[in-house]
Amino acid sequence: METIQKSLFRFTDFIISKSEFYRNPFEREQNTYNINIIPSGIIFENDKKFQLNLEVVVTEENDRFKAVVVIIGFFEFFDIPESQLTNYFYTNAPAILFPYVRAYVASLTALSGMETVNLPPINMSAPEFREQLIQNISKQ
Repeated sequence: METIQKSLFRFTDFIISKSEFYRNPFEREQNTYNINIIPSGIIFENDKKFQLNLEVVVTEENDRFKAVVVIIGFFEFFDIPESQLTNYFYTNAPAILFPYVRAYVASLTALSGMETVNLPPINMSAPEFREQLIQNISKQ
C-alpha cells in the first residue's frame, strides 16, 4: 500500500479581513470594471509559514460600483530549497488565493439584488505583479 506524501507547499486557510461594497442602482450599466491588486506578504522562516495579503479594488466607470476586499491566505512549506520557494510565494500562492476573491465578489454582488459582478481570471505570474509582491514581502 502506498503512503500519501504531504505536499511541500500547502494552502491551509484564508480569511477576508476587509470587505467594502458600494453600488449606485440609479446609474446605467457600464460593466467595464477596473481591477487593481495590491499584494504583500510575510515569510515566517522559523515556523515555515507564509502569509499572502491581497487587497483587491474593483471599480466601474462613473463610480457606479466599487468593492474593496482584503484577503489573507495562509500557507505552509517544508524542505523546499530557497531557490524554488520564490515560485511558490510569488506565483503559486496568488494563483491559489485569487479565485476565493472572485467567488466572494460574485456572491456578494449576486445577493445585492443587482447584476452579479464576475471578475475575470487574472494571470498572477505577470512580471509586474510578481515584482510588486517581491517589493512588499517581509521576513520574520
